[in-house]
Amino acid sequence: MIASLPLHPDRDLLAGELHARPPLPLATPVAISRLANVGEAGAERGAAVAHLAVLCRRYGVTPPAPGADFWLGDFGRFSLRYERHTEFDGWTFFRPGPDAAAPDPFDETAIEAVPTDWLAGLPGKMLVASHIAIVRSAGEEEPPSPGCFVPDHLAGARLSAGAATCWSDFRLGPDGFTRLLLQDHGMPPSLAGRLAQALWEVETYRMLALLALPAARAAAAARGRAAERGAARAGRLPGLKELEEERQALEELTDLATSIEQQAATTADRFSASRAYHVLVGRRLQSLREQRLPGLPTLTEYLERRLDPAMSTVDAARSRIATLSTRCARAVELLRARVAVAQEAQNEKLLAVMADTGRAQLRLQETVEGLSVAAISYYVLSLAAYALKPLPWGRLGVAGEVVLAALVPAVAALVWIRMRRRRIRPML
Repeated sequence: MIASLPLHPDRDLLAGELHARPPLPLATPVAISRLANVGEAGAERGAAVAHLAVLCRRYGVTPPAPGADFWLGDFGRFSLRYERHTEFDGWTFFRPGPDAAAPDPFDETAIEAVPTDWLAGLPGKMLVASHIAIVRSAGEEEPPSPGCFVPDHLAGARLSAGAATCWSDFRLGPDGFTRLLLQDHGMPPSLAGRLAQALWEVETYRMLALLALPAARAAAAARGRAAERGAARAGRLPGLKELEEERQALEELTDLATSIEQQAATTADRFSASRAYHVLVGRRLQSLREQRLPGLPTLTEYLERRLDPAMSTVDAARSRIATLSTRCARAVELLRARVAVAQEAQNEKLLAVMADTGRAQLRLQETVEGLSVAAISYYVLSLAAYALKPLPWGRLGVAGEVVLAALVPAVAALVWIRMRRRRIRPML
């Protein structure tokens, strides 16, 4: 019946998201090795699946489909769980662990069964490497052997209402892996799988959260220099008098604001991802339901002692970059307003000078027009004299000079009117 209904194209994807990376039931004892490789910029997304297919062909195992985000396979000596995340690939290897009587539960690790040449070709850069040993324990909790961890840095807790006990020092061992020991006090395989997954996710996400710490420290040095430059330039603003000085200061502040925005754009994604991973670490630790062991910090307390200050450093760096960007942008806006006011005043002066020049030109033009009227009238009257003098004005009882004299105002008026019309016509 549901097939006849219009379905959303992402319905199956969203419905299966809750089951995308299910916990794997684990029968103790078991040895687990976890790797998390961060992809390089511009790397092909399917490179990890293609590399996994190479291992499958070597052991005669059916390879995963191209573009798979999750895959689980049995290679005989070991099992492999592959997970594709947003910015890293998770490789988790499993093999049967040593007996409870073994002096060191980390003598035989899961990754030792994996071909080294294939491991060397894993795509990306390895960020997380961790061993988890799940062993059976007859008592409530048994202290780990002295060779497993550094005693001064040991943390531990009972998990899941005493079903297991976890120990770790979160330090890199001789092989470059951190180590977590999980003692099984009778927990079912499903719970063992969930606890193991929570532990390797805590280790993975805490390292990814700390990935922003070097960027935050580097940004702090650059931010300090930018703050000094911004304060120095802002302190010079009240003393600026000339427009050219203000323009130069505006250019310097604009360059500084651009560099701050570039720094913010470079670190924004990393800082946001760090905060998201930190939240995931806290949720995974809550799922462990820890109970304190006498004389030891819990895993949560141990991680919070250094992880929370590191995340505070990242948050402070992000906040200070945003504050510095806002302050610099405000200074740019204030200086831009000053430059605009100064330019308006300069333009007003320029317009006043142009108005004075226009008035002077008008007066000169009027003077030239007056002279032109006199000159044209003179030439017209001179020509008229040549035409009028030979005429017999004496018969009419009028002298020719009188006639020319009478023509002077009329000719001058006609010339002035003509020139006036010629000047007004272009304006129309």
